[in-house]
Amino acid sequence: MRKFLSIAIALVILVITVYLIIRIPKPVGKAEIPVEQTIQSGVSEEWLGIFIQGQRIGYSFTKIARAATGLTIENRSLMTLVMMTEQRTLQTHTYAHTDNEYTLKDFSLEITTAGHATKIEGTIHDQKMTLTSYSHGVPHTQIITLKEKPYIPDALEEVIKQRNLKPGDEISIPYFDPTTQSSSVARIRVGDQEVVNVMGLEKTGMRVDLDYMGIQSRLWLDDDYTLIKESVPAMGMEMIPMSREEALAEIEPAQAFDLLSFFAVKLNTTIPHPTTLSYVKLSLENISIEDLDLDDDFQHIRAHDPIIVESYRAQIDDLPDHSLPIDEHAAFLEPSVYIQCRNEEIIKAARDLIGNEKNAKRVAEKLVHGVYRFIKKNPTASLPSALDVLRTKEGDCNEHSILFTALARSVGLPTKIYVGLVNLDGSSYFYHAWCAVWLGKWVPVDPTFDQFPADVGHLKLKEGELAEQAKVLQVVGKLRINVLEHVP
Repeated sequence: MRKFLSIAIALVILVITVYLIIRIPKPVGKAEIPVEQTIQSGVSEEWLGIFIQGQRIGYSFTKIARAATGLTIENRSLMTLVMMTEQRTLQTHTYAHTDNEYTLKDFSLEITTAGHATKIEGTIHDQKMTLTSYSHGVPHTQIITLKEKPYIPDALEEVIKQRNLKPGDEISIPYFDPTTQSSSVARIRVGDQEVVNVMGLEKTGMRVDLDYMGIQSRLWLDDDYTLIKESVPAMGMEMIPMSREEALAEIEPAQAFDLLSFFAVKLNTTIPHPTTLSYVKLSLENISIEDLDLDDDFQHIRAHDPIIVESYRAQIDDLPDHSLPIDEHAAFLEPSVYIQCRNEEIIKAARDLIGNEKNAKRVAEKLVHGVYRFIKKNPTASLPSALDVLRTKEGDCNEHSILFTALARSVGLPTKIYVGLVNLDGSSYFYHAWCAVWLGKWVPVDPTFDQFPADVGHLKLKEGELAEQAKVLQVVGKLRINVLEHVP
């Protein structure tokens, strides 16, 4: 199993960084004083412990300075996780400013783990965001048009108080997520007072339900709108206020949280190794297909209640030959923040792997084998970019997929990223990322496991980059898979 590299890492990073970047608490105290009556109402600090399944994985520290012009927010977090027996530490550092209505003006985000660093900066003017990411010092800038100025949604206490929301009230507010570079809507519903267990103690607070990107979380606030506890029930994740000393207490290696075992989806029956199969039929339970991409050229939805999905192995020889570059599906030839397919280093690396080959099938196969051999298999807690992977030469399924996509697009082969689950041993599915290339049909390929085409053990849930991949989070902790049929 050492070879397995799960997107569970990225899923946890997405959930937790979204939490820590967006779930920024309001300043403690003096909330009743109008902003215009004070130039500086002081500085607040808050320490939160981060837990999964009751096991502490790290901390979040937030410092907020309040002035008439708005908030200055700094957040630092550290998480320690076990990935394929390897212990990894992930750090985030966010610095942001808001206006006096608490909508976002600018931010800087850094995500760091051993040998890998991601930096993203953004500024908002006239409902347009200028977003710049840096990979090994190389900037990539894009402009995003926002429908509305986004809030930092988890200054929820201020919004709830300002609008005088009562139990049963519901509102929606716009927000921007720096991690996935996406804007969306947070839906908020205020509930009654509840007794909630906080590390063995019973406390009473007003419950607030929050839904964003398909993730349902709950907050409990005291009478001063101060956080008592926050949780994501589907993932068993909690954030709990604690002292600085408690939050900073070292996590021993034996106590580090094991992502692989947590994200495994066990099957009702064992099947032969997927590489020996040409067809598999599955029943998916406890999820909704809304916002998922379950249907494509080699994976089909056959029923909706229950959800029945069939997967077929692509027969490459049956597909027509195409010469590169391919003009179809031009959107999947474009660069993005993490896919720098027009970078000279990326273009050269692709040419080194394929030589003068122009046949699309042979190019795809060469790139699958080339990326598989090029990247050292090493679980990495990062949000990778193609250029970063090209230079560090290590990573998991996310790194393989992002580099393959950039290389393929750079030579004119339309390519997209798939996320979902993969069956490695016949008994369990694990979260994973792979790719699809256009060869007259969208053919799944997996550079992590050197598969051209990918076997039928791949169950696609979503396609796209981070903003779309984050929607897979809605099935984490819920999905049940039953095998109905399989054919050699």
